[in-house]
Amino acid sequence: MNSNQLSVNSKKYKRIILVILLFTIHYSLFTIHCFAEEQTIITSDTLEYSKDTATYVAKGNVKFQKADKVIEANEMRYNEQTSDVIASGAVRYNDTDTSFTASRAELNLETETGILYDAEILFKKDNYHISGKEIEKKGEKYYFSPEATFTTCDGPVPAWCFRGKNIDAVGGEELKAKDVSFRIKDIPVFYTPYFRAPLLTERQAGFLTPVIGYSNLRGAHLNTPFFWAISENRDATISLDLYSKRGIGEGMEYRYIEPGDIKGKWWLYHIRDTELNKNFYEVKALHEQRSANGIGGFLNLNFVNEKDFYREFSPHLEVRTNRFLESTGEISLPLTNSRVYLLSQYWVDLRDETKLVPQRLPEAGYVLNPAKVGNLWFSAMATVSNFWRDEGVNGQRLDIYPRVLHKFGSDVVVLQTLGLRETAYSLQKGEDDSLHREAIEYSIVAHTRLLKRYESFTHVLEPSIGYTLITDSEDLPLFDSTELFKKTSTVELSLLNRFINNGGEFMVLRASQGFDSYKGDRAFLPFRLEVGIRRPVSLRLDTSYDVNTGKLESINSDLWMKISEATISAGQRYNRLNDTHFYTASIGLYPYKPLYTEARLWYDAKEKKSKEIAMNIKYTSQCWGVNMQFIKRPGDFTAALLFELKGISKGLKI
Repeated sequence: MNSNQLSVNSKKYKRIILVILLFTIHYSLFTIHCFAEEQTIITSDTLEYSKDTATYVAKGNVKFQKADKVIEANEMRYNEQTSDVIASGAVRYNDTDTSFTASRAELNLETETGILYDAEILFKKDNYHISGKEIEKKGEKYYFSPEATFTTCDGPVPAWCFRGKNIDAVGGEELKAKDVSFRIKDIPVFYTPYFRAPLLTERQAGFLTPVIGYSNLRGAHLNTPFFWAISENRDATISLDLYSKRGIGEGMEYRYIEPGDIKGKWWLYHIRDTELNKNFYEVKALHEQRSANGIGGFLNLNFVNEKDFYREFSPHLEVRTNRFLESTGEISLPLTNSRVYLLSQYWVDLRDETKLVPQRLPEAGYVLNPAKVGNLWFSAMATVSNFWRDEGVNGQRLDIYPRVLHKFGSDVVVLQTLGLRETAYSLQKGEDDSLHREAIEYSIVAHTRLLKRYESFTHVLEPSIGYTLITDSEDLPLFDSTELFKKTSTVELSLLNRFINNGGEFMVLRASQGFDSYKGDRAFLPFRLEVGIRRPVSLRLDTSYDVNTGKLESINSDLWMKISEATISAGQRYNRLNDTHFYTASIGLYPYKPLYTEARLWYDAKEKKSKEIAMNIKYTSQCWGVNMQFIKRPGDFTAALLFELKGISKGLKI
């Protein structure tokens, strides 16, 4: 190859390299430009572009897409320099958070501003709809309309809506309006000069949905609660109760959560009863500060100035029938496998005027958790208590109670416990001011396990025999369960049956019988039968039968079952010594999906009459719900009505 050929080939290679280099630079710049700007895609039946004005004109089935924004219309003009869009004819807009329909839309996609005509805006998260003849878009999520409607219902004629003027709506924050009417099926039923509701927020200050009711004893009732979101970790609810026959009640509940597992709830209520001509006060406080490493504690305060407050005003059966009201406070310090505490406890008898209820004011104690030493487990408890009451014996008590536990055996397991108990008193108003008690407690229990497998289930049989000895018992004043530590020499036989299948344990049955040699000619203790069933029905039964008198001592039972769309429950409470006997029953039905009905009965077998018959009817639709409650009690009938409007019930301001 001569020198001329080499020169020609060299020039060709240089040209090829230059072309490749220029192409690479051009492609790189083009690619960077494409990724640097958001891609815009326009499809339509016809599309024209004016280079002079940088404007696209699209007609027929227009679809415009840029990032997450999609606009569809019959016609559209788009200026790629200013980002102005004018769309008309069945306009539909959609992005991540909102969507809207309009007859015409004038928008700037950069500033997120514009005007919508004959528009309906949807905030997707909680289905908020805003509709108006003209709606101005003033920012990314900010809309204003001189007149519009607001609802969370779907459909051309919503089940309910608010219609007002000067509508300001900020997605994720709130909606404000003036001259607002509340409408049901577009029929106005309520007016307010000012309105505010949260949009897509969990906690917002404002009025909650009111509760309307009627009672024969209290008259017409209106409860108007106001929710106050003080901060992220604090809020309050202020309530106003209006009773046409009994007066006006005021209540406030304050709630908080603090770092360090601190939480609390405080409640204060007052009503001036115009019929009884007296004031009722209720105070409740719950403060918890639990700690595994430092000082912690809790306060549970319950106070009413009149014992008949709950019977007069509480709608809850379990509260109205409470015998005692308890207040407790404790400060504790955890130590290594133990703790020390300071406790106060105060009881109020809500039924009787007795002044014999002992109050623990205060008690200091030390608790040693079970600690293993070799084959033995040690535990202990020591308390110093001060008891006070208006009438009867008062005084101080020292109680020391160490215990040791030993367990051995495999096929037959034997558990032994030995305890020593020293209790000393310093009493006032008693015959003897310095009583004391020394007692030895010894118990031993032996049990084994027998197993039989059947085709569909397994039967486990666990027989046991135990013996308990407590040596001494003095005639002591009764303050609490410590004085129930009585002299005994008891043998107890027990038989536990457990039934297990592939779904787990489905039935437990336990029968037990004791014999106390210190009881003389009535040595046999009550026979106890306990039954627990999980499937196919749920049943809990606990009954005690006195073999000496041939009478049932107590029955506690609860039955629950579900049949198709119905739930049925029944219960019984009987105690011969406390002279109580009543039945409870309820049935809940879903006739069809939005509707739920429940009926409850509380029957006093001792007085042979119904103490309460109640019915709840709850209807839940796509955007609203209503809950009706009817309660019949002796001498009183109560009805209550609560409406729920989806999206505004937690923070409506009027």
